[in-house]
Amino acid sequence: MRAKIIFPNLLIVLILGIGSYFYLDTVLSQKADNKLSKELKVVSSLFERSEALRGYEQLNQVSRLSMTNVVASLFKEMDIELAEGESQEAFEKRLRLEWFNKAVQSVETASSILSQKGHKPAIVFITDRNGVVLARNTTPNACPAGRNVATAMPVVQRALDGEANYALWSVDGSSFDKKYKGTQKHLCSLINTGLLEISAAPIWGPDDKISGVLAVGYEVSNGTAAKKASFLGHDLAVINGGKVYSTSFTTDTDRQTLNSEISRPDILKEIKSSFNTKKTTGVFKLNVNGKQYLALFSPLANADKKDEIGYLFIGSEAESRFFSVPLKILLIIILSGLLLVIVAGIILGNYFMKPVMAIEEGLLKIINGEYDYRFDVKSSEVGGLSYRINQLVNVFTDQEESEDVE
Repeated sequence: MRAKIIFPNLLIVLILGIGSYFYLDTVLSQKADNKLSKELKVVSSLFERSEALRGYEQLNQVSRLSMTNVVASLFKEMDIELAEGESQEAFEKRLRLEWFNKAVQSVETASSILSQKGHKPAIVFITDRNGVVLARNTTPNACPAGRNVATAMPVVQRALDGEANYALWSVDGSSFDKKYKGTQKHLCSLINTGLLEISAAPIWGPDDKISGVLAVGYEVSNGTAAKKASFLGHDLAVINGGKVYSTSFTTDTDRQTLNSEISRPDILKEIKSSFNTKKTTGVFKLNVNGKQYLALFSPLANADKKDEIGYLFIGSEAESRFFSVPLKILLIIILSGLLLVIVAGIILGNYFMKPVMAIEEGLLKIINGEYDYRFDVKSSEVGGLSYRINQLVNVFTDQEESEDVE
C-alpha cells in the first residue's frame, strides 16, 4: 500500500524532472557548442586581419627608422683620416673598428627607440647590400661580419629587392639552419630564438640605391600568446612544425597535454590539410587535463613557405555553457524534491495505513469470536468507516447500538 502511494509520485518526479534536466542539458549544450564554433571562426578571421594590421604597423615603424640618420648615416663615408706615422694596414683596421662600433651603436639606438614605443625587440640587425650581417644589438661580437642571412631569410631578401615586408620566421625550420648546422656559420650565433616576427626594410644610401637592410625581430613567446588571447577572449596557441611553440595556457602540464592532443593522428591530418589548402580547418574537440575545448587551426598567411606556422584558436566548452550551473541547481532541486516525495510518502502512508491496519486487526478478532470487541479508531478519514463496522457487528450480535459517534 505504501509503495502504491509513494512510487507513482516518485516515478512522475523522475520522468519529468530528470528527463527535463537531460533534455535541456543536451539541447543547450549543442546550441552552445554551435555558437562557440561560429565564434571561433569569426575570431580566427578577425585575428588574421588584426595581426596583418599589427604587422604593418610594426613594419611601418621599422621602415621609418631605416630612413632616419641614425641608421642611414652608417652607409655614408666616414670622416676619418690617416694619422701621422700610421701605416695603411693600421689605418684600415682602425677604420673597420670605428665603422663596426658605429654599426653597433646604430642598432642599439634603433633598438632603444623601438623599446620606448612598447614591446622590446628580441633582435635588431643591419645587413649590407648583399645580406651580410654588419651588426646586431645583443652581444654583437657573437656575430661578426660575414654571416649572409639573405638566403635563409626570404624576408631579408625581399627587403634587398626593395620591398619592405613582414613575416614569421622559424630558425629551426630554415634551410640555412639545416645546411650549416654544426659549423661556425650556424645562424644561431645571430639568433637563438626559434620563432620570430620579423620586419625588414631596405636602407637607401646616398646614391639612391639600396645599401642594406634593417631587420627587427620580436619573439613569439608564451607571454605574447597570452596577451593576444586576452584580446580575443579565447585561448591561443602558436603551432610550429606540428608542435606547440607558445600558448596562453599558463601551466606546463596544460601545455604538455595540449602538445599531446595536437599530435593525435586525426588532428595532425587536419593541420597538414590546412597547410596544403591554405584554409582554416573545421572545428574539432580537444581534451586538456580533463577539460573539454573546441578548437580550429588557421595557417599563417605571411609565414615562409618552408615553415609550417599557424594559430590554434581554443574555446572552453565549460565557459560557453554558462547555463550549466543553473541546470545543476535545478538537478539538485529535483533530487531534493524527490527525497521530499519519498519522506512525505512514507509519512502519509503511515498516517493512512495505521487506522486501516487497526480495523483489519479488529475484524480478525471478531472473526475469531471476540464479538464484544468494538473499533475505537480516531481518524477523520476512516473513523466513520469504523463506526459503521461497529453498527454492522451490533446488528449481527443483536446488541444495542452505542450512542458515541466518531
